[in-house]
Amino acid sequence: MKRIFSAGRGLAFIVFMTVFLFTGCGQSAEPKSEVKNPTLHDAAVKMVADMSLEEKIGQMLLIGIDGTEIDEGALSMLRDYHVGGVILFDRNMNNKYQVTGLNANLQRLNKEYNKLPLYLCVDQEGGMVARMKQGLIVAPAAARIAEQGTPEDARRWAYQTAMELETIGFNVNFAPVLDIGIPYGRSYGHDAASVSKFTEAACRGYDQAGIIYSLKHFPGMGKSEVDPHTEQYRITASKEILLQEDTIPFKNIIQNFDNQDFMVMVGHLIYTGMDTLPASVSPQVINNFLRNELGFQGIVITDDMEMGALTSMYGFREMGVAAVQAGVDVLLVCHNYEHQQQVYQGVLEAVKTNKLTTAAIDAAAVRIVENKMIKLLDAGKQQELLKDLQKEAQ
Repeated sequence: MKRIFSAGRGLAFIVFMTVFLFTGCGQSAEPKSEVKNPTLHDAAVKMVADMSLEEKIGQMLLIGIDGTEIDEGALSMLRDYHVGGVILFDRNMNNKYQVTGLNANLQRLNKEYNKLPLYLCVDQEGGMVARMKQGLIVAPAAARIAEQGTPEDARRWAYQTAMELETIGFNVNFAPVLDIGIPYGRSYGHDAASVSKFTEAACRGYDQAGIIYSLKHFPGMGKSEVDPHTEQYRITASKEILLQEDTIPFKNIIQNFDNQDFMVMVGHLIYTGMDTLPASVSPQVINNFLRNELGFQGIVITDDMEMGALTSMYGFREMGVAAVQAGVDVLLVCHNYEHQQQVYQGVLEAVKTNKLTTAAIDAAAVRIVENKMIKLLDAGKQQELLKDLQKEAQ
């Protein structure tokens, strides 16, 4: 496929990227409030009211792209689908120079079509789940940190990881893992107390660096015996057991950290104590449990919707609709442009045929826009945006 922009040219845009992506330092363990900045919240509502339906749905889509440069498919997703974010994998990453250029070019192109920057994301947990291991700091596996170190080590590794990611253009890291006792060293322990202690420290490290992070995989995959990338699994523990065990680390962060500083990533397994549907498309899990009972007010994102646990039950046009109905804000589709477009078109058609309400789309879009205003714009950019919105209203 023809390459549209060379990533090597991207360093010409580093100055732009530094200003545009500046996030400032987050506040660790700050008590949450309903609206962190009422002025920005009102501005987000105003901006969303002025967006087309297509733009709002695009902001809800977070995609993977092909290759190490921006190709025609990626350009189309930015220009024609107004996607809100991009995740990079090893297939996209050669070295720091190239990644910095690619991220800068993505933000530059996005600015031509959207008023707010992209979420630029990566899975940099440490251990086995880490990108560009030959060129980036890679933290030890969570299990190793917990076994050989202290929570302070978890904080330090998270901080160092986040700071390096930010220097090459990322503003979201899909970590830490809050699951209890999952394989490959990805868990900080086999009990809720240990996992809570170490994940809280890791979240403090991400907060201190100012990067957005993600708690995964709600409501906890520790009781699963399969890999959701390939197949579905039913966790039969009651809701009461989950509350006493698997969801404790999530509840701890949700109730003690500013909800604007992180996303909650929902997995695709079925929790029969709450619903017969996969968690990522379950109103019981998301709207009732995560939102209403645990009180989470921030952004809910799915795990990759191309995983076998979900594709074994839904087509791509249907899964996005079901997820939005359940209360999801961001739909993550990591690999195939056609699949990404099908998820988008499914949601768009559902709104136009009244299977989805515009209120559901607007609520998700406001959460996304407000979060980007708070986390991805510095004070100067915030004021500039507010002035522009005020002029448009006159």
